[in-house]
Amino acid sequence: MSEFSFPGTNRRVASLKPGQSFYGAPVGILQLQRVDRPGIRPFIPGSVGNASTWTVPVRYKTIPELTFERLLGAPDVEMKAAVAQAAIELERDGAQLITSNCGFMVRYQDVVRAAVEVPVLLSSLLLGPFLERMLPREKALGIITANASSLSADLLDAAGLSAISKRVVVAGLEDAPAFAAAFVRPSGDLDVRSVERETVDATVTLLKRRPDIGMLLFECSELPPYAAAVQQVTGIPVFDFTSMVEFFVAGLIRRPFIGLS
Repeated sequence: MSEFSFPGTNRRVASLKPGQSFYGAPVGILQLQRVDRPGIRPFIPGSVGNASTWTVPVRYKTIPELTFERLLGAPDVEMKAAVAQAAIELERDGAQLITSNCGFMVRYQDVVRAAVEVPVLLSSLLLGPFLERMLPREKALGIITANASSLSADLLDAAGLSAISKRVVVAGLEDAPAFAAAFVRPSGDLDVRSVERETVDATVTLLKRRPDIGMLLFECSELPPYAAAVQQVTGIPVFDFTSMVEFFVAGLIRRPFIGLS
């Protein structure tokens, strides 16, 4: 790899890689393959799958045959190879970090880390240990997930969280009609207002059960659009995929401080 700078300056423009076809999009996003079922389910602003969500350009790579349903099962050799290859191609195209559009992709975290040489942040669940560490000892971390029954102990362990910890509390949206119809068992159109209401209601119900929750973490990559509504109702910090990725982006693009001295 070599670097190119403007002639006569120390300003770095880009890192040149053999075979790289375009530049300036540092975030690489692995995407699940969408199933062909009735209904209109767009990636709305705030979703990981909507490029306008991000403060920097991003690039996407769909993993062939890896649907949400298949992701919920144990990884097989074929799927591990497909995920690794997609990540390698993103890195080859210039991605400086690799994430995904589903929190359950944490089960492939180590597979991708072994395949590439850039940071890998496949799930917002990776924020969990960091957030839990920040909380006062008497406070808990609330996790809102697409499917609570599928957020198994091994997935939490892969993210560095303990499934038996009393400080980690999980609530799922698999039985919320609008959310399930759009994302869990795709069968209809995405009803944004209804999904927002269901997300807020699920969070409020969780907080009533566990008033000691001090922070919220959204596992699902489709939930960031509703974070502001949840925070407005609950008044507590809400974190998600965008929190994680933009935190790392801020480290990639440091700007000089300009102020009074």
